[in-house]
This record gives sequence, structure tokens and C-alpha cells, in this order.
Amino acid sequence: MQKLLFLLAFICLGFTTLHAQRVPKVEAFFQQYHTKDILMNIKAEMAAMDIILDYTHMAFDAEGRLKELKFTVDCKDGFKGSAASDNIPKDQSFGFVRDYRKGTEVPFRVGSLVTHDK
Repeated sequence: MQKLLFLLAFICLGFTTLHAQRVPKVEAFFQQYHTKDILMNIKAEMAAMDIILDYTHMAFDAEGRLKELKFTVDCKDGFKGSAASDNIPKDQSFGFVRDYRKGTEVPFRVGSLVTHDK
């Protein structure tokens, strides 16, 4: 009986962990204040969500803050792309977004995330 309860608890825990990784929308923004450590943390967070994020070029100022970035992203579901900036913004206008929600108008964007209202 204890083995059965343990197995049931293990299965429930596994489903909870799997569900936690299935977020409806993933957003990654790259900003001037980011350091190499922050970029590596973002990459690790994406890997935990089964998204491959690779930095092909990074440049930092004297204080170690991000100045330039080139990256590729592969969501492993047909959505992938790359972007580059030699002038990283202070706001959240550069990065990528993968929206997994059904019926979303724009499921994937990479690079400039500035939207223009109609």
C-alpha cells in the first residue's frame, strides 16, 4: 500500500513539474543593464523550457553592461529566428516572444518587439 501511495505521489509531482514548464507565453528581453551572468541565467531559463537560446556575439562596456548582442533562438516547434543589435536599448524592445496560446495572432517574434498600434 505504501508503495502505491508513493508511486501516486511521484506521478502527481511529475505532472505538476511538467505543467509548470508549459507556460502560455515566453518573453525574453535584452537590456543595457544586463551582464554576462544575467544573459547566462536567461539562457538557462530558456533551456528549462526546452527553448534553445544561443548568443553568437556579445559586447560589454567597461562596467560589464551589455552593449551589443547577436543571438539565435529555436523553440523546437518550428519557430526559430535570430536578431542582432549594436545598440542595446534600456527598455524591453529587443528580444523574442513565443506565445503558445491557441488562436494568438502573432505566435513568434524576434528582434525588435516594438508594436505599432493600428
